[in-house]
Amino acid sequence: MPYLYSLYRHAAEYGEPILRPTFFDFPEDPATLAENNELMLGPLLLAAPVVEDGVRQREVYLPVGPEGWYDFYAGTWHAAGATALLAAPIDRLPLLVPAGAVLPLTAEARDFSRLHDEPSRCVRIFPGRESGQSSFILYEDDGLSLRHREGDFAELDFHLDWDGDAVRLRLAKRGGYALPYDTITVALPAVERRPLALESALGAPRLVAGDWQIHSLQA
Repeated sequence: MPYLYSLYRHAAEYGEPILRPTFFDFPEDPATLAENNELMLGPLLLAAPVVEDGVRQREVYLPVGPEGWYDFYAGTWHAAGATALLAAPIDRLPLLVPAGAVLPLTAEARDFSRLHDEPSRCVRIFPGRESGQSSFILYEDDGLSLRHREGDFAELDFHLDWDGDAVRLRLAKRGGYALPYDTITVALPAVERRPLALESALGAPRLVAGDWQIHSLQA
């Protein structure tokens, strides 16, 4: 929900579609113009739905542009410009994340008792293998009222950079909305071995390192 909510905010302001073909994000890669069933959910998730009865794995072309791609569930690395064979069990949609992604999620996926998403946050970061930087703005408001029209909202600006020695994530906060959480868990892919440095600006939630874990969606 945090990622989707931020996408809707961006779409409302700039008119950018949330669901789009891969050539929208990677126009320099002519292979994305070929007929396919993959699509982007915002800039950070490549979804590869299964469209054939009984199929439990599928090949996915990974566009050129990012340094590489990560399997969302396992955190394994795949080269850009190549085709990956991904497991596609009946209860899981194959998802890939580009290197450099800062993907905000809730930290607890089993609380359905609230009127909107539950108030915890986990940011999964996907640094490249060489060096680079990226950013993502997480938008927050109360999710119920119209007070955001009067400026009662917050923007959490994540800046990620990495090189061969370390991965660094910095967070700054803009806006007066009082967040319902004061810490954000940060998780690296399980294959990542570089040290992680975390820094929060004054007034922003504290960043804490956590384990890579995809929570069950069972109630």
